[in-house]
Amino acid sequence: MGKGVAPVGAMDELIAAAVSKVERMPGDADGERARRRAEAVRAMDERLVTIVKRGVDALLDKKAEKLVVLKLEELTAMSDYFVLASATNERQAQALSDAIEEALKKEGRRPNSIEGYERAAWILLDYGDVVFHVFHDEARRFYGLARLWGDAPDLTRDFQGA
Repeated sequence: MGKGVAPVGAMDELIAAAVSKVERMPGDADGERARRRAEAVRAMDERLVTIVKRGVDALLDKKAEKLVVLKLEELTAMSDYFVLASATNERQAQALSDAIEEALKKEGRRPNSIEGYERAAWILLDYGDVVFHVFHDEARRFYGLARLWGDAPDLTRDFQGA
């Protein structure tokens, strides 16, 4: 054996002693990491709820109808929330879409994509964790997203008037 190299058995004992010491340390690194991770998740959830609230408030200010907020996080990885709203005509659908964009821009958020704005039968504003769907009544009945995601918890009451 070379100078300063512990025999294999002794090395195992050193490792076991070090592991034992770490396990006994109060406020250990794993516990602290888990606590910080939980705090980060809670903060992210709060920011996400704020985004949904701002979008819902903007929709209600512009007289959106049949508002529904679905929480999808347990059902799919594509988005945490779907917000569905109806408009009586294409012009109102565009106004609702514009109101969402303006409200969330104030929160420092921009949509990843916007689909269907020109035709305005179904406008989709994708903010990643939250997707807003603004429908003309006929398109909403045809696509039936509320039925499709019927297993998702309906949190509409939690966000109206918030």
